[in-house]
Amino acid sequence: MKHNSLKKLAGLSAAAVLTLTASAGLAAASDSALVQGGRLNLRETPALTAKVLGQFPTGTLVEIIAAGDEWHQVEVDGQEGFMMARYLNTAMNSQTATVRTNSGIGLNLREQPDMDGAILTSVKNGSEIVVLQKGKEWSRVQAGGQEGFMATRFLNFGNAPVKPSTGKLAVVSNPRDTQVLNLRQSPSLDAKVVDYYRNGVEVTILSAGDTWHKVQVEDGKIGYMMAKYLKVTGESGSVKPFQAKVINVNGGSYVNFRKAASLSAGIISRVDVGASVTVIEHGTDWCKVIVDGTEGYMSTWFLKW
Repeated sequence: MKHNSLKKLAGLSAAAVLTLTASAGLAAASDSALVQGGRLNLRETPALTAKVLGQFPTGTLVEIIAAGDEWHQVEVDGQEGFMMARYLNTAMNSQTATVRTNSGIGLNLREQPDMDGAILTSVKNGSEIVVLQKGKEWSRVQAGGQEGFMATRFLNFGNAPVKPSTGKLAVVSNPRDTQVLNLRQSPSLDAKVVDYYRNGVEVTILSAGDTWHKVQVEDGKIGYMMAKYLKVTGESGSVKPFQAKVINVNGGSYVNFRKAASLSAGIISRVDVGASVTVIEHGTDWCKVIVDGTEGYMSTWFLKW
């Protein structure tokens, strides 16, 4: 599969390419790899002193533009730069998975691991595919005789069900009563602190993760808390109404608004991507929402907040 960035590299002057090869020992490649060993810096040039363009956690899938012994030139999240080769795992570990979407339509196979990647084909819901590299957000797969990338959240691996803590009630549980737990704007220790809470404060888990949970606190505020400092009670959480934006990860222009939390339920209307809806109940696969004064259900995966 040809990477678009190789075309950019080909457009450089011969002198520039020679300089790049000499400084980093790079060889042409068209591959992908998974970040391993924690958060990995994407740097502007192949040097530890170079400017950091971003940090990416274990499980992030990156595309290799050119491979080297110490550094790989890569593209990740729409950015190009360099990552240390020893923290990128290029191994293929094939396994099967089933396409599982809540929209009833197919899942797009894309040329690159991002929503702007060209669509190669659409694979029907329930179809079995081969996953070559399973990433946290994107996976490299083979489907219908083609190789490309799919959003991992819509792949069912059988032994990896949706995290059961999503939609559950949890309480803040710091190691000491004198400590507070930060609610952050994004899942990072460098993110802005929205507020902080003491032990015993209840939160509803909107989206569960290994390190961070996206939560709504009992005061209605939404943000991220470190999972290890939250004690899940096992009870279902409740949410205060909040606004969410309609998205469509499959590239469609609308999402179905249904009478019940089921793909077989009647469709009330089709809501355009970008529209705002009010979430009044949150679940792993479905949310109860209000659209133009009417209550109904939309797939959790097609809502962003």
